[in-house]
Amino acid sequence: NSGRELLKFLKKKKIFVSPWIENILYKKKFNKKNFSPVQLFLINLKKDLGVKKAIYLRDVYKILKKKKLKLLQPEIALYAATKIKIKKKGTWHRFATPLNSMIDSDGIPHLPKIGYALNCYFVETYWSYPKAVFHPHNSFIVCQ
Repeated sequence: NSGRELLKFLKKKKIFVSPWIENILYKKKFNKKNFSPVQLFLINLKKDLGVKKAIYLRDVYKILKKKKLKLLQPEIALYAATKIKIKKKGTWHRFATPLNSMIDSDGIPHLPKIGYALNCYFVETYWSYPKAVFHPHNSFIVCQ
């Protein structure tokens, strides 16, 4: 029902969250209708989208739109973080969420990323500026 409840759920699942995720979840109000079933896809920039050099986030999102892949609402992304189990250590996947949909108390936009390291799961953030840079080895979680 709320960001605070989701934060408690993440912690109950023994998922470590960054201070930015906590900050955003404390103030985030969720819309329950966004929680309809969705099928998630892991997209690698090089392998799946043909990206061969560093690329801006806005350009990643343009390619996703052309491929008819959709961005996730933050509520869905953060809840999905409790369901996705990454097996390879040191792996990070970013959720493709709309620009400015996750803004912290300092006014900085973020997008969530999940990772596995030190035998633990993490939910962290990455800057969500149109000119944030990503590389061909990066991957995003999207839906159709």
